[in-house]
Amino acid sequence: MLKAKLASTIALFFSIFSYAQTAEEIILNNLNISGGEKAWNSLNSIILKGEAHLNLDYSYPIVIKHQRPYHKKVSFVIDGKEVLNEGYDGKNGWTYSEIQKKNVIIPNYTPDAFDSDLLKYKQKGFNVKLVGKETYDKNKKCYKIELTKNINKSSYCFDEKTYQLVFEQNKDEVLYYSDYKNFNGLSFATKIIGKPNEGGEYIIKFNSIQINPQIEKKVFKF
Repeated sequence: MLKAKLASTIALFFSIFSYAQTAEEIILNNLNISGGEKAWNSLNSIILKGEAHLNLDYSYPIVIKHQRPYHKKVSFVIDGKEVLNEGYDGKNGWTYSEIQKKNVIIPNYTPDAFDSDLLKYKQKGFNVKLVGKETYDKNKKCYKIELTKNINKSSYCFDEKTYQLVFEQNKDEVLYYSDYKNFNGLSFATKIIGKPNEGGEYIIKFNSIQINPQIEKKVFKF
């Protein structure tokens, strides 16, 4: 009886250990095929340009400028002028107010990290868990992995053959990634479909991605 319990405990231990190792390997494979951890760590600034389709009736050119650690500017180009959708100057979040006709501070704004949580997730305090496989895009399979930190939980699905990230789910929305292209050795999804929890859908298609461009400080003054 004791031997049976001991054997079960050992089997359970190795099952959990190998499961966690598999999750780590999947994340590592994704980092490797998308450019490598060293290259991602060397990314300090980025400018993305493309088209944002907000619904069936409206689409606008979009420009995203992001710089370590948190500086960000997301703008739509409307009638030839950049209109701020969201920005962070290192202290406050900002957006353009149609009522006040100027940029205003967003109360209780939490800035996005420059890096994905997948990069150096252990150092950031995340626990990783392989949930299993899921079906996406009709009959394709992906590995579903959960990252948790305190009460925060996000799910990521990686194609079982290519290890590309195909979708992620966080507390606000589900994001679907496709049409991967290489820019200066780093692989980016050039099509993103977002489905917010409150409903609706938007599509962003990027046609230009600049790696480590020089961005003047005044860009993040709103």
